[in-house]
Amino acid sequence: MSEHRSGINPGFVTRRTLSLYGLDKHNALLIVRDLGELPGMDRVKLIDAKQTLKVVYDASRHSIDDMIAIVEKHGVSIKDNWWSRVKLGWQRQTDQNVKDNAKHEPHCCNKMPHR
Repeated sequence: MSEHRSGINPGFVTRRTLSLYGLDKHNALLIVRDLGELPGMDRVKLIDAKQTLKVVYDASRHSIDDMIAIVEKHGVSIKDNWWSRVKLGWQRQTDQNVKDNAKHEPHCCNKMPHR
């Protein structure tokens, strides 16, 4: 069992890897700083040589689109190839599922669910 920052629900922790384009030392530092300041962000790792960003966050509080918005704010873009688009679609779907599950109120097995 690994340790998480305070305020992180381990049941909703999500790991994502983004391939980037246009990364330099200046905007890399800004991206890591801005992402690290988000509440619900557990870890941020930027690999300059591979132009890759790895994030671990509480998906009940944020989505991959929040990460992309911060990256693009600093002039860096996500690689736009077929595989990146497929992965991004999958990541958006799973983030939405986590967010929906976090809002779900469980009901007792012998009662009708609330609607």
